[in-house]
Amino acid sequence: MTFRITLLLLILAISGPVSAEPEDLGAALERIIQVYGGEENVRKLDNVIQEWSVVALMGNRHGTDTRSVQVPGRLKVELIYAHKQETRVLKDDTGYVIFRDGIPTIAKDMQRDAMRLQLMRLYSPLALRDRIDNLSMAEQEGFLYLTLRENGLRADYVVNMENWRIEKVVGTMSINGNEMNFLTEYSEFKLVDGVLVHHRENKYAGKVNTAVLNLNTITIEAQFEDDTFSPGISEDSADGEGADPLIAT
Repeated sequence: MTFRITLLLLILAISGPVSAEPEDLGAALERIIQVYGGEENVRKLDNVIQEWSVVALMGNRHGTDTRSVQVPGRLKVELIYAHKQETRVLKDDTGYVIFRDGIPTIAKDMQRDAMRLQLMRLYSPLALRDRIDNLSMAEQEGFLYLTLRENGLRADYVVNMENWRIEKVVGTMSINGNEMNFLTEYSEFKLVDGVLVHHRENKYAGKVNTAVLNLNTITIEAQFEDDTFSPGISEDSADGEGADPLIAT
């Protein structure tokens, strides 16, 4: 496991992947989309609710992680543990945080960027195709590396060319002036209403294994209330406390 992570991070440390011809990148994305169920089915993931069980490995804490996603720019994450609760909401260019039943506050820039990065890492293959102008591609040892850059953030999607599934995603952001990598490994792929969905995530912050998640339920083509991504807010920015920022990222 350590070797795989180290190798992946070394590859990602190369300054800029080798660019592929646009038609090659487009063809690769089309192949991935077909493996995931085809355009009509994958489009269902533009509006989705996922509920995960979480084991935070530091402290062996158990909880739930509920994600509401509305592509292109909205995300709501509700992390609940026995003695901690945090809700994060990204609505386009603005982030909000809520601790337990407190008043929503505007997120600090780093918190907002963490939300943006998490949303990027949740993009479906079709969402990636919609952003093809911001994508580049490299190939090495049977894997494709699709690199997306948005809002100063970077996400790398690792595609196994034996099955054309996205098996790893690495998000990179700056924290206190230092670049930090967040790796998630995907496994246990199953079809849900015609769409291929992974049901297990293994998360790392740097080389530290932070959490394991298993999918409990998923609602695709979800219908959201008007205020799902519009919490009533205080004008004060968040004070920096919270649940588990590295797990949520």
